[in-house]
Amino acid sequence: MLNVLFKRKARTFANTLKALRGWTLAKNLMFLSVGGLMLLALYGGFWRLLNYLEGVQLIGPMLSWKLTSMVLLITFSMVIVSSIIISMTTLYYASDLKFLFSCPIDLRSLFMDKALETVFYSSWTLLLVILPYIAALGRVKGLDAGFYFSYALLIVPFVMLAGSFGIVFSMLVMYAFPSSRTRDITWLLGSVSVAFVYVAFRFSKPEVLLRPDSLEVVAQYIQYLQSPTAPWLPSWWVTKAMASYPAGDWGAFFFYAGVLIAAAFAVYAGMYFLSGFVYAKGFSGAQSAPKFRGSERLLPEQRLALKYGGLRLPLTLYWKDRLLLQRDPRYWSQLILIAALIVVYLFSIRQLPLDSREIKSLVSFLNIGVAGFVMAAIGLRFTFPAISLEGASFWLLKAAPVTAAQIMKEKLLLSLLPSITIGAVLITFSNHLLNADFFVSALSTFTILIAAVTVSVMGIGLGALFPDFKVENIHQLESSYGGFIYMACAMGYLGLVVAVEAWPVQMHFARRFGLAHAWDWRGLALCAGTFAALNAAALIIPWKLGLRNLERYEI
Repeated sequence: MLNVLFKRKARTFANTLKALRGWTLAKNLMFLSVGGLMLLALYGGFWRLLNYLEGVQLIGPMLSWKLTSMVLLITFSMVIVSSIIISMTTLYYASDLKFLFSCPIDLRSLFMDKALETVFYSSWTLLLVILPYIAALGRVKGLDAGFYFSYALLIVPFVMLAGSFGIVFSMLVMYAFPSSRTRDITWLLGSVSVAFVYVAFRFSKPEVLLRPDSLEVVAQYIQYLQSPTAPWLPSWWVTKAMASYPAGDWGAFFFYAGVLIAAAFAVYAGMYFLSGFVYAKGFSGAQSAPKFRGSERLLPEQRLALKYGGLRLPLTLYWKDRLLLQRDPRYWSQLILIAALIVVYLFSIRQLPLDSREIKSLVSFLNIGVAGFVMAAIGLRFTFPAISLEGASFWLLKAAPVTAAQIMKEKLLLSLLPSITIGAVLITFSNHLLNADFFVSALSTFTILIAAVTVSVMGIGLGALFPDFKVENIHQLESSYGGFIYMACAMGYLGLVVAVEAWPVQMHFARRFGLAHAWDWRGLALCAGTFAALNAAALIIPWKLGLRNLERYEI
C-alpha cells in the first residue's frame, strides 16, 4: 500500500514538471540559477575556511573534523525543531488528508507516507546548505568520489532520526490532547526551540576554533578538539564514520554506519507500530474547531470609532488585522525568534575585537547596512505577505466600500511601528556597545529610521504588486519570486544608502585625523540631494506599482 502512495507523489512531481511553460518555466529556471550561484558562493567560503584550518600545523585535521561535528550537530538540532513545526501540518492538517482517510488505505501506511514527507520538508533546505561544506571538505582532504557516496549513505538515516523526534512528539501530544489548540502550543514550542538553539550556538563562541590563542593553555585547546561533540547523538556517529573513511579504518566506518542505520530502522519500526493505536485519534481531534467566546464589551477600536467618526474605516481594518494576528500563533510566536535574533545580533557586536574608537565608529556606520538587512528580513516575514495573507477573503475587501489605497495604508501603519522600533533598538544599543562618536551615532540613527519607513513601504508596495491569495503556507510567499525581488530591492537600496553616506563619513574622519578644510559643502549638498532622491524613488515607485496592480486585480 505504501508503494501506491509513493507512486502518487512521483506522478504529482512529474506532472508538475511537465506543466511548466512560458513565464513559469523561465521564473523557476531563474531562481534555480540564483540558488546555484549562492551555493557556489557558499562553497567558495567554506573552502577558504577549511583550507585555512587544514593548514594549521599539527592540529589542522582535528580542527576541520571538530568543525564538521559542530555543523552536523547544529543541522541535527535544526531538523528536530523544523520537524516539530512541520509535522503538525503534514500529519494532521495537510489538504489531502481528508481524501486519503476516505480511501481504502492502511492507516499505518498512510502515517509512514506522511512521516517521510515530514522528514523531507524539514531537512531538504538544511541539507542543501551544508552540501557545499561537504564538497569543500572532500576537496581540502583530497578525497575521492567514494567519500561523497558514503556521505549520501549516512545522511539519509541521519535526517530520518532527526525528523523522528518531531514526528513522535507531535503524535503523542495530539493523542494526549486531541484538539486544534494543540497545534498552536506546538508552534509556540517550536519557536522557543529555534530561538534556544540559535542563541545557544552563538553563545558557544564557535570562533574559538579560529582563535586558539583565546584559550589560556594549549593543552586545553587540544583536549577541546579531541573531545567528542555530543557522543550519543547521530551527528557524532556520522562525523566518526566520515573521519574513518580517509583514514582507511573500515572497522570504525562500518560500525558507526551500522549503528546509524540500525537506530533509524528501530525507531521507524516503533513509530509504524505505534501509529496504529494513536494516529487516528489525534487526527480526529485535530479536526475540531476551538470554541469562540464572545464579549459584550466594546473593543478599543470601537470606542475610538464612536468618538472619532472619521477614523471608523481605518480602525475597522486595523481591528480585523489585530484579531487575525492575535488568534494565529504563527505570527505572535515569531516575536520569540525576533527577540533571539536581536540578542544574538547585539552579542555579536559586543564580541567584535575592536581597539580604537575610530574603528568602532566606522563599524557603527557600516552597521547601518547590517541592521537594515535584519529589518528587511523581518519585513519579508511580516510586511511583504500582509496583502497576500488576506487569502480567499480578499473578495470581501474588494466588495466593501474601501479603496485599495486605504487597504495598503492600513497594512503599512500596522507594520511601520514594529519596523521602526526594531531598527532603533539595533542601532541605539549597537552605538552604545561600540562607543561610537556623536556624528556617526546621530547619522546612523537618522538613517535607520528613514530606512525603516522606506523598507516597510517597499514591502507593502511589492507585496501588492506580487500578491498570491491562494497560497497555503506563508513560507511559500517568502520564497516566491516576489519575495526575492523585495529582498533584492531592499538590499540594493541599503547598499546605495551606505554608499551615498560614505563621502560625508569620510570627511568626518578626515577632520578627526586633523585634516584642515575636510568638509566639502558642495559634496554634502550633492549627497543630501542624492539621498533624498533615492528615498523618494524607493518610496514612490513600489507603492504606485503595487497600488495600480491591486486596483486592477480581479477575484
